Amino acid sequence: MDKRTFLSGLAFAIGIVLIASFSIQHNRFYSGICGVLGCIGIVGGFIGLHWSKLQSGDPHFKRIVRLLIVLCVVLIILNIIAKLLS
Repeated sequence: MDKRTFLSGLAFAIGIVLIASFSIQHNRFYSGICGVLGCIGIVGGFIGLHWSKLQSGDPHFKRIVRLLIVLCVVLIILNIIAKLLS
């Protein structure tokens, strides 16, 4: 296993653990910086694990990456809105 694969897998796993900090509590969406870092870790780890597909220009993979980024951005926007409203 090369270093990039190991670090990408580690970033993905840590991102999943950190994303678990997003939660819905008492009719409000709540997260801290850990949730945002988790989003970045998941996207970065996923891209790192499938770097060859991204370089080859696989359209299916690019669509999956865009969807993953959009979902993470939605979570971050919900977090910002919750902070502004509270």
